[in-house]
Amino acid sequence: MLRLITVHHGDGCYRLELHGTLGGEWVPVLEKHWRALARNGASSGVTVALSNVDFIDAAGERLLGRMADAGVHFEVSGCMNRYVIEKLQAGTSRREVRS
Repeated sequence: MLRLITVHHGDGCYRLELHGTLGGEWVPVLEKHWRALARNGASSGVTVALSNVDFIDAAGERLLGRMADAGVHFEVSGCMNRYVIEKLQAGTSRREVRS
């Protein structure tokens, strides 16, 4: 269960803070939020904070991959989250991870 998506806006950039599990029915919820920001021209100015995410399923990983391909940046902590993002980055220099 994704308990919360907090959206912060400042200096033309958006930050999505996720809390809980990124999986199942919650993947389309995050995608909806992200696509709404992209429609408003913020696709390259989006950071997703995964520090409070405790699990990411395969559908969540695929969405994060699409987001990374679109220029979204990630802030991660914890072994699992770092592993997921590093796996998505493998061989792609366009993706950025911030610790």
